[in-house]
Amino acid sequence: MQRRKSLTMLTLLLAASAKAADFETPPEQPAAASLSADLASGPNFHVSEPVAADGLMHHYVIDSRFGAFPAYGQEALKIRVREVAALTEISKTTDVDVIAKTVSQRVKNDAKTLTQAAGNPVKTVVGIPTGIGHLFSGYKAEVNEFSERTKQQGGSKGGSNIAHDAKVNATRYADRYLGVSAAERRYYQQLGVDPYTNNAVLRKAVHHLAKVASATNLGMHFVGVPGVPYLGDVRRAMDAIYTEDPAVLRARQRKVLAGYGLNPAEINRFENTLLLSPTRQRLLEEVAKSLDGVAGRDELFRHAMSLTSEEEVQVFLQSAGLLTRVHARRPVARILAGLRLPTAQFSDGGIVVVGSFDAVYWTADVEGYESALHAALSPVPNGLEVWLSGSLSPLARSELTNRGWQVHDQAEETLAEPPRASWTRVSSGAVSFRAAAVPPAK
Repeated sequence: MQRRKSLTMLTLLLAASAKAADFETPPEQPAAASLSADLASGPNFHVSEPVAADGLMHHYVIDSRFGAFPAYGQEALKIRVREVAALTEISKTTDVDVIAKTVSQRVKNDAKTLTQAAGNPVKTVVGIPTGIGHLFSGYKAEVNEFSERTKQQGGSKGGSNIAHDAKVNATRYADRYLGVSAAERRYYQQLGVDPYTNNAVLRKAVHHLAKVASATNLGMHFVGVPGVPYLGDVRRAMDAIYTEDPAVLRARQRKVLAGYGLNPAEINRFENTLLLSPTRQRLLEEVAKSLDGVAGRDELFRHAMSLTSEEEVQVFLQSAGLLTRVHARRPVARILAGLRLPTAQFSDGGIVVVGSFDAVYWTADVEGYESALHAALSPVPNGLEVWLSGSLSPLARSELTNRGWQVHDQAEETLAEPPRASWTRVSSGAVSFRAAAVPPAK
């Protein structure tokens, strides 16, 4: 009997060991392995090396004259590079180095920690941020709980708490975003960056710049900051953000959200969610508009309200933008409820999940996320597709395919190509798809 138990235990240990061996460790790489030369380094900055990865995204750190700035993924890095270029431009008219030193102690401590992490990558464990894992789980229970609590308003203790929370959230939101002046927005527009950025050094520099210009009656002008051109939905969102008062945008947005079917409590919650800056809210509105005719667009706004971290909201918005480009190539019929990661259904019943991820490796976390997606989609339909903006390791491709997914990686490149009127295999070796009789990507 003891020998049988020992053999059983040995079998389990061997099975567990074999399973663990099937997981990948994302490699550390030089910046040039994932970035173009202009993103890897430039005036007053370079990307620290080696670059770590977590199984979904690269963890970049910009080491610049103005401080160290983290960037979760390549799209976030592009924004940070533009911001460093903006700070470089501002430094020609005012002492940004002094301003950078006056930014809060917390920011300076964070910068110090980031620099140390970049210098000691082996000693620093890089994992997938908690919020990103949250993207792969369902949010339905949380929404139902919130809806139940809102029904109790009208004098009850629970209703008083909700009203108090709403007031606190509105105050925090106003303090963070609604104080950006028209003069500051004009400078941000000249510099080509987001007026509601979370880059504390840039915010303080532009605020100082606007005060100096106001005191001296001198309008300062800058050379346009080079960068990747905005796509249509982002460009439309930014045009409104630069030129319109956020209070005016909010009033108009309430009508739009009501038109999508959100109730007053949901609208209030959405417009005062601190992670959803006016820019992010406007961008999501443009995404919904680009999905004209698709049922369930209200779910995108409900998804957004449940996001829990900067990284999560960033990936969600980028993924939602990618969904609009999938829709332009192959129209989707409706947005599915219950998932935070943008998920839609085609008219033939097939399901598409869209993720804006840099480089997917088959790690234990990624396997767990795939299992969570399957559970959230249960019963799993035929015709599961996943569209990924970045690359996919051979093992990750094999595992996802074995689990019933049709995988389209490097989706930004694929969707930029003109459709072909036959079964076509995408260049990355992903599965084939029919592109006949569908409009070209916009």
